[in-house]
Amino acid sequence: MIRLVVLTIVMLSVASLSARSQPNQLLTTEKAEVVVETVARGLDHPWGLAFLPDGRMLVTQQPGRLTIVSVDGRVSPPLAGTPRVHGGLMDVALDPGFSENHLVYLTYVAPCAGGWATAAGRGRLNTPEVLEHAC
Repeated sequence: MIRLVVLTIVMLSVASLSARSQPNQLLTTEKAEVVVETVARGLDHPWGLAFLPDGRMLVTQQPGRLTIVSVDGRVSPPLAGTPRVHGGLMDVALDPGFSENHLVYLTYVAPCAGGWATAAGRGRLNTPEVLEHAC
């Protein structure tokens, strides 16, 4: 439950980006007060995120970009090797053995039999940050 709350806070932070500086917001819920803090700027419709072991975040952006947000909020250029998407790059998750195998899972919208479908793919995050072909 705590992880869900923290993830929600981070998603709110990343999604509520604006060109001007904003003070932290305090939201009051039935269970607790939550501080919303912007952690990065310049993302285009952030959709999903996964925390890397070193504290950075992999962030999907709906137009089809996968970027890394550093601990201090710097946003990397889009990673090479992400699948070509036709309706959006959606979620990202790390493999349970990510520390050893560097596997990353993505979901995205892809054409399928004359329509559209949610597809899932897997890639390997290499150094420098390039996602080996996700399929």
